[in-house]
Amino acid sequence: MLLKQVIFFLVVYIATSTLAYKTLPGDIRVVKGKVNTAFSYQTSLPGKYVYLTSGIQNLTLQNGNCSTPLFMCTYSEVDSTQTDVKMSGHMTYGLKWVTFMGGPNQVPISIVFFTDDIWNDLASGSIQPQYSIPLIVRAKGLTSVTLTCSIFATNPRYNLYTGVNNVLYYSVKPVKDETKNHTQILNLEMRNIIMHKVITLTVKRKDDVDFYSCNANGYWLTHTIDWTQSGVAEVKATLISLIAALLYAGV
Repeated sequence: MLLKQVIFFLVVYIATSTLAYKTLPGDIRVVKGKVNTAFSYQTSLPGKYVYLTSGIQNLTLQNGNCSTPLFMCTYSEVDSTQTDVKMSGHMTYGLKWVTFMGGPNQVPISIVFFTDDIWNDLASGSIQPQYSIPLIVRAKGLTSVTLTCSIFATNPRYNLYTGVNNVLYYSVKPVKDETKNHTQILNLEMRNIIMHKVITLTVKRKDDVDFYSCNANGYWLTHTIDWTQSGVAEVKATLISLIAALLYAGV
């Protein structure tokens, strides 16, 4: 009887240990291209997702299909921890954010599209992802990573979340700050820089793959940090380069 229990435990352990979300090689959740040129893109999502949003479109994922009028989209549920997505279409200025949404405790995942390699959405209160890419950071060998979320407003309402379960740790309205309960968060700063609220977050490793989300005015920007893979050492938009970019843009 004891032997059977040991064997059962080993089988369950091996089976569950192989179920682990993996980022796709080269994926940064950013698509760039000239207007009207074709694109083909693949990404992976950490779990099972229910619907996506893209502009005014809100579409339920069903039977492997996630297409909208702006792009073709298919998905495949690999296991309980991962869904792979393929998207294709043509670059257009109407295509900017594609956000995959799961249950209430599932981290939203966004892909951002830069037509003609620029970002021209300056709606008040909107997140400006050009200062935050790449959205997947491969950080093997690093002791910490610094992330940025920039919002086009000086006094926006925003929320910050962590983990695949999308745990709220900081919000402005209502005021909530539970940063101290998350020991992997080394530093969190907010600054007003030329009509932008700039949130800078420095973290160390918690899990093999960590998630940090910024939510404002209906926009979701999620950074995925893959500590098991080498690649882009750090998010490109340091505070200095962010200030320089804002000054150059004249906003």
